[in-house]
Amino acid sequence: MEVIRNKGLKNEKLLISIILYIIGVVVMPMGVVFTINAHMGAGGYDALNFALAEILGIKTSYAIYGTALIAVFIAAAVRRGMPRFTTFLSSLFIGVSTDLWKTVFADVQGTGFISSAGLLFMGIILIGFAVAAYMLSGLPTNPTDDLIVACREKNISIRAAKITMDVIFVLLAFVLGGEIGAGTIVCTCLLGPVIDAFYHFIGKIVGGKLTLASDV
Repeated sequence: MEVIRNKGLKNEKLLISIILYIIGVVVMPMGVVFTINAHMGAGGYDALNFALAEILGIKTSYAIYGTALIAVFIAAAVRRGMPRFTTFLSSLFIGVSTDLWKTVFADVQGTGFISSAGLLFMGIILIGFAVAAYMLSGLPTNPTDDLIVACREKNISIRAAKITMDVIFVLLAFVLGGEIGAGTIVCTCLLGPVIDAFYHFIGKIVGGKLTLASDV
């Protein structure tokens, strides 16, 4: 009976992890689309992908796949090892979800300060919630996050790696005419605290079950 109970707890943990992962890769792109449609400035990486898609006349998902693959190979170069293609899995799901929400909310655009600010903050909340759920799932990270981890393994601080990447993404997006503006600064300042708040909130709800199952 104890073996059956232990197996049940492990299955419950896996189910919770999968649900959190799905929430993350589906809801996060919705938040990204809202920040883009606010036209006040979005996160550098997101603005870069949308700008590339518009310039090249391709789906946003294809731009996401392209930049994600570049990140995979750069991370491999930093480690001087083989590319970790498992991290690309998240980008596949995020790309599909981004195309979906971009189509669904094509007519939802910020036309004034109030509507734009509303979309921006709604996007930040959704992204924060989704990223927190994604992190708690414990499932494979995405290529850009893995690149930061690779830098950390080479004794480069996470803060320095993250700031450097953000600056590069913002500059590239700006040059390509992406959605870079005051909203970019707002996203940079607020996303961390929002993710942290949701991480603890969701963790209190499911953390006990995940811990219980993992300790078995």
